[in-house]
Amino acid sequence: MTRPPRSLMAQILRWHAIAVLITAVAVAGGVYLFLDTTAARIQHQTVHVHAQALRQALSQDATGRLHLTQDGTSAAVFAPGAGFAFRIVDPRGTVLFRSDSPILVPLAAIPLRDEERFFRRQSRHAFYAGASSPARVGSARVWIVVLQNLTHPDYILDDLLAQFLLYGLAIVTPVLLVLLAIDVLIIRRAVSPVRRASASLRTDDALPLDLRLHDDRLPAEVRPLARAVNALLERLTSSYRMQRDFIADAAHELRTPIAVARLRVEEVEDATLRATLRSDLDTLGRIVEQVLEIAELETVALDTAASVDLVAIATDGVASIAPLAIRQGKSIALSTGADSVMVAGHAAWIAKALGCLIENAVKHSGPGRRIDVTIGTDGTLAVCDDGPGIPEADQPSIFRRFWKRDRAASASSGLGLAIVAQVAEAHATRVVLASRPGRTRFAITFRTALMRR
Repeated sequence: MTRPPRSLMAQILRWHAIAVLITAVAVAGGVYLFLDTTAARIQHQTVHVHAQALRQALSQDATGRLHLTQDGTSAAVFAPGAGFAFRIVDPRGTVLFRSDSPILVPLAAIPLRDEERFFRRQSRHAFYAGASSPARVGSARVWIVVLQNLTHPDYILDDLLAQFLLYGLAIVTPVLLVLLAIDVLIIRRAVSPVRRASASLRTDDALPLDLRLHDDRLPAEVRPLARAVNALLERLTSSYRMQRDFIADAAHELRTPIAVARLRVEEVEDATLRATLRSDLDTLGRIVEQVLEIAELETVALDTAASVDLVAIATDGVASIAPLAIRQGKSIALSTGADSVMVAGHAAWIAKALGCLIENAVKHSGPGRRIDVTIGTDGTLAVCDDGPGIPEADQPSIFRRFWKRDRAASASSGLGLAIVAQVAEAHATRVVLASRPGRTRFAITFRTALMRR
């Protein structure tokens, strides 16, 4: 399975952390090489100076014999336990002069060349830096070998180097961590406009038609994407409006042919056929009216700030539908928690939503059933029936336009509950459905008039 890509922030931080780590290692390595080179140069310079001092102390007598005359300073440098040692050898490898300090490096491991050579050697017990310097004293040719024991307690350069790296690491590590923390803040601030733009599109409700991504504060790299999204939203909005206008215009144009058809139906002599045609035209007219109502809900912004009395609306709604319910052998009742319940809303559309709910209950509850309309003091309008209930699998779909459980049924348009849901949405609320066999309840809670600001 393909792994989803990391977030932009995570990718930037990941690669930046890798870059910082590589930089830190490179800087640490560079500093170490610099310090190590500097330490080697100092070591070479030190042994070179001591080798030159020994060269000045060499002399040859008339018999050709070499003599070494050390002053006090040279004797102190090469004293036992001082950390320095020397050997003066002839071309045959014979040691002519030596210090009292032992040298644990074999003479064969020391380069004897025609020019001065600096070297480092490691024995089992110590690590040495040395110089092998050729010299001519009278007619004699010798090599002056000077070694410094780098593990001697008096040699502190390696200790300073180790301490520098240790404390440098202790200082640099927190600085790098602080730098990464600052990077997190910087990146979060940089991508916050992108997060806000994403949040503006992420919603469970229907997107408003005028929704656009405002790219004023978006990063330059993201603006082309925002403009492309806005262009797509613009095309979708235009397409949706054209479709909505077409449906509304088509429904409006159907009114006249339906009215003409109603007049011509009255001329049909067969009473049965005339009644059937009249019923079909009534259903068609109802569908047209509901389509126009949905188009109006989508086009016109409703004024939902007026104070309306839910009890009065429910009383009128129940009174108008009661004859139909009684003719079908059903009972309908209204119960209220108060004589008047004032809510903020649009009276006409609340009445239409209530009418759709009651008609739906009458249509689907079955003969001998009871329909209860209740008004709560909290602004809740509920319609309940004791019919067969709505299957759980159908409940998410019943508010969709033109949805019908029985697609072959011609008496239902499938628009009534869609109108109810849209009226609720226009009042900043929603329809709550609770259904099981023997009880189905639709409820809408409106803002009470006292809650208006």
